Parts: sequence; structure tokens; C-alpha cells
Amino acid sequence: MKSFTFNDILSALTHIRGGIPAARLSTRVRLAEHRSVFFGPSYDFYDVQEYDSERDLPNQIIPSLVGPNDEIYARKCVEYHEVKNIILADLSSSIDAGLDFIKRRLLLETIGYIGLTGARYQDLIGLAGFTDRIVFNLPARCGQNNFYHLLKTVYDLLAERGLDDKKTPKHKTDFFAAFDFVRRSLNRRCFIPMISDFIGLEKVVSSSLLRTVASKHDMIFVFLDDPQELVSAGGIGYIRTGDIEEGRQRIVSRSKLAGEEKEIRAQRRELRKELRGLGIQSVVLEYGKHFNRLFRFFERRRKTRTGRR
Repeated sequence: MKSFTFNDILSALTHIRGGIPAARLSTRVRLAEHRSVFFGPSYDFYDVQEYDSERDLPNQIIPSLVGPNDEIYARKCVEYHEVKNIILADLSSSIDAGLDFIKRRLLLETIGYIGLTGARYQDLIGLAGFTDRIVFNLPARCGQNNFYHLLKTVYDLLAERGLDDKKTPKHKTDFFAAFDFVRRSLNRRCFIPMISDFIGLEKVVSSSLLRTVASKHDMIFVFLDDPQELVSAGGIGYIRTGDIEEGRQRIVSRSKLAGEEKEIRAQRRELRKELRGLGIQSVVLEYGKHFNRLFRFFERRRKTRTGRR
């Protein structure tokens, strides 16, 4: 792969000392003890019933809910010994865009940041790569050795692609394929970070398939952004640009390209607003700022979840 090596990726990850913030490290995994760095406490709420002092814990009581005869009610939860994190990685040709394959590196380091931190907290980490189909599905396992295997698999697949645009097969993106994989393959509630530039997602964001998947799992969308890809040219003159997934190129004026950039960014803001309506949080990453943004993003999630608990 041009511009960077696998060792460069690992070197960048060594600077992540504390990883994504969490309440505590899990040194052992017992019933109701495992606390995922992403998912929070390893249980799901499923019902409300009258409080039973012999069966329920005091922290399950809902203070704001009192029956007509002063009955006390408690949350009922399904407890898990393990928390499964499934990373969905977009491996389409649009990831190859940008100077020095910067989105490739951003993708790999984001996978590394999430995967390595989850491994440190003894979460199960799996990964599915997709284009217009599921390219591979690596089952969720625990441990840093598993994480390095996941990351190396993605790196090797991207490195095998040629550098000649005319000879390299184009890989389109089909988000339906990724969402359908989640619906069919993951029965238990999982934490699912989806990493992509999300070009074309606006066509499927209102689909019933995404609503179904989002209601069952804890999903976040990580937008990969390369500012050079949408640079505001301004001024006069023309520039050559194209669709890397379609393999088409065009010559467009700089002023028109600047207008298209504003439109794309406005569409992204609207898209993220629609995702929030589905309960899907999102974060936009640029290379060089990505580790700090990920840290702040997950810190806000942790504080919000801890406050609700």
C-alpha cells in the first residue's frame, strides 16, 4: 500500500494510552459485572414490575414510578456475561479517494482505536467488511491478538488493490447489504459502530430495514471526512473530478465545485439529524483530529449513559 505501512498504523495506535474512557477495567467477567467501554453495563431493560425485596436490587427501583396504593416498581433486565461489538467497515472504492489514500488510513486507525480499546476492556470484537456485498465476516472474539488479526485482514485487503485506476476493479457501496447482514446474523443486542464516508446513505436512511436494525442494536455511524476531497476551490478556472466508484471523470468549474461542496455538507447535516431521530449517534472524523474526536464522542456517551443509569 502506498504512503503508509501496517507498522505505521500500529505506531499511531501506541499513542492511545488510556483508550476510550470507561468507568473501570474488567479484570474478571461475572454475572452483571462486565461493563463494556461502549455498551455500558451488560444488561438490557425489558420490563417494569412491582418491586420484590428478595428478588430485586435496590438500584433497580424507579423512584418516579409509584402505584395508586404506594406500590414500588423496579426495572427488569436481561443480563449478559459478554458484550459483543461488531464493527461494520465500508471497503468500497470511495475509501480509496483522497491524497495519499488518507481515507484508507483514517478507516484503519478508526478500526484500530475502537477495536483495541474494546479488547482492553475484554469485550468481544468482530468485524464485517462490505462493499455491495459482505466481503468477509470475522466472528467476535476476545483479546488483543484477535484485534490485530481483524486489523491486518482489512489492511491486506486494501493493499491488494492496484494503484492504476484503469485496472483496479470498482467496488460500489450497498448499505442495504450491510443492514441486512446485521438483521440476519445478530440475534442478541450488540454495539455496532459503522465506519464509512456514507456517500449515498440518504437513499436508505428512511428505510424500514434501518429502523428495524437501529431499534434492536446500539449503533453509531462514524463519518470519514477528507477535506481535500471537498476542497472549496473558489475563484476561476476548471478542475478534473470524478466518481471513483463508477470510474467516471468530469471537468467542472471551480465555482460550481464550491457550490457542490456546500450542498454536500448541508445534506450531511440533515442526514445526521435524521439518524438522531432513529436513535443513532454519529461523529465526523478528519485525519489528524480523529483520535481526539473519538475520545470526546465516547466520553459524552459514557456520561450520558451513566447519568441515565
